[in-house]
Amino acid sequence: MSQKYRYAALIRGINVGGNSLIKMTELQKLFELAGLTDISTYIQSGNVIFSTMEIDRGELAHQLELKVSDLVSSQVRVFLFTQAELKEAAANNPFDCAVKDEEQACHLMFLSSPPDPARRKALLAMEGEEYKFYITDKALYYAYPRTLAANRRNINFEKVLGVAGTSRTWKVVDKLIELLD
Repeated sequence: MSQKYRYAALIRGINVGGNSLIKMTELQKLFELAGLTDISTYIQSGNVIFSTMEIDRGELAHQLELKVSDLVSSQVRVFLFTQAELKEAAANNPFDCAVKDEEQACHLMFLSSPPDPARRKALLAMEGEEYKFYITDKALYYAYPRTLAANRRNINFEKVLGVAGTSRTWKVVDKLIELLD
């Protein structure tokens, strides 16, 4: 008997800054045409919940990357996570990031591979009042005061860490965990 797998696809590189725009209805249709089922999307930033019988997650992510990239005519990255993996990532959060936290904004950047120690050190050297960081092999956790949100420096985390990644707020991570039920 075949097993059904349930994933959250976090797509990096769509609907950000007016680039690589795609409607969620189009994205949902693309996932349907790829043979996936039980599909739903969450907000416009490329979050898709779906079920599949596909066992090879790496190959599935690669195929989705190709299909979405063709649709938006630019390179995208697809990260696939189970509910258990998202729960584990949330449980490893070192910051006090309650969804209703008025004082601090918290994000989780899922990483494509572990950053090397020198690159981790380089990012941690950028920490200060403005940003707090915590890095694991799978994720970068970062927080900053909401009062600085509009005036904080932009850091290209992928460039500093030397790996690809996609960021989500804690509110989105919590919602994706809920939607995977």
